[in-house]
Amino acid sequence: MTDMETQAAHDVLDALRDSLDGVTMSTPVERIEAAGRARRRRRRIAGVATVAAAAGLALGVPTYGHPSTAPPQASPATGAAPVHIRTAAYEVESRPDGTVRLTWSKQQYFKDPAGLQAALRKAGFPVLIKVGEFCKGPHDDGSLDPSGSGPGVRRVMKGHREADGSVVFDFTRSAMPAGTELFIGYLNPAQLAVTHGRPGSVERLVPMGTPLVCTTQAPPPHA
Repeated sequence: MTDMETQAAHDVLDALRDSLDGVTMSTPVERIEAAGRARRRRRRIAGVATVAAAAGLALGVPTYGHPSTAPPQASPATGAAPVHIRTAAYEVESRPDGTVRLTWSKQQYFKDPAGLQAALRKAGFPVLIKVGEFCKGPHDDGSLDPSGSGPGVRRVMKGHREADGSVVFDFTRSAMPAGTELFIGYLNPAQLAVTHGRPGSVERLVPMGTPLVCTTQAPPPHA
């Protein structure tokens, strides 16, 4: 008998011992046959699972056994993964309808503008934020409404105040003209003293990839 034949014989004996594991002489024939069929089914299932896992590894395809380990799905409206960022100054949250909600308190109005800009951009909303500086596009006539918003901003940015005094803004990227971003210019404390807090900020739609015209001159106060 060759080595290969010897190994084959050992394999057959091992398989036979496995099929008879737990079987006694008093075990009915039907039970023995049923146990053998069950073991063969388990081996086939295990073999299929092993082949599938190997195929996934060979193709570099990630598998996720639990939904919580899968990567977050991008929003169809913004193309960005959902975010929920909360700091002492503000809270930024992606919403199912594709908008981005910003919540802040009046006391935290000037805190961390750079972090707020980064959070909104991470949520897929293009924005440029400055403090004490106000920018517009080269062809913008510079007009503002009494609240400090330029043309088209109301369609993009809608706000309201909650009962606890916090301010909520909803940003809608789909309402922005192509190739634009939202500019937000906070008035610094000296400028707020001149306008008496009205307006407290300037918002405009400005072109991306184009040099902007910027000034430190605050907008005129509004009652």
